[in-house]
Amino acid sequence: MQLEEIRKLPQKVVENLDGDIGNLKVYLVQDYDLQFLKRMVTFGLGIFGDLGMDEWGLVPQVRHGNVFVLKEEDKKRLIGIAILMRDWEDTDMCYLFDYAIAEDFQGQGLGYHFLISICKNLFEQGFKSMSLTVDTENVPAIKLYEEKMGFEIAEHRKDEYGKGHDRYIMKLDLNKFKKL
Repeated sequence: MQLEEIRKLPQKVVENLDGDIGNLKVYLVQDYDLQFLKRMVTFGLGIFGDLGMDEWGLVPQVRHGNVFVLKEEDKKRLIGIAILMRDWEDTDMCYLFDYAIAEDFQGQGLGYHFLISICKNLFEQGFKSMSLTVDTENVPAIKLYEEKMGFEIAEHRKDEYGKGHDRYIMKLDLNKFKKL
């Protein structure tokens, strides 16, 4: 398994966790072994239930997309995962397909710092913008994306995933990460 470290999270976030979390790092997954693949699938299923990515979806994402994980250095447990793909109609844009922080680590600022690290790396890869969809009732995620990260709601799609499953399409200009 090859993990390329992208950026160490700010030490102050780790210190705010009273020593429960050690040396957190963001990794770009460039290869995997079956045990690590199973941990990524289990993590996604734990967050998204039956809608989580299985092996058949995750392997092509690792091989042809961008998969990032947040974890403690030298520990097996995943704390966060992000799966992105290039937009075929706008090749300067990437689409955030899956993004999650383990439930027991939510509300501590890790999601923000994880996403900042990812955005910086995507800008370095040449992407100019990012888009995502979010449930219109997922207030914590909308707050992170809109208020903290600067995403803008570009569209409201009613019944995007079936009746009653409305989504916001949100977009972010990655050029703001040029100076960070």
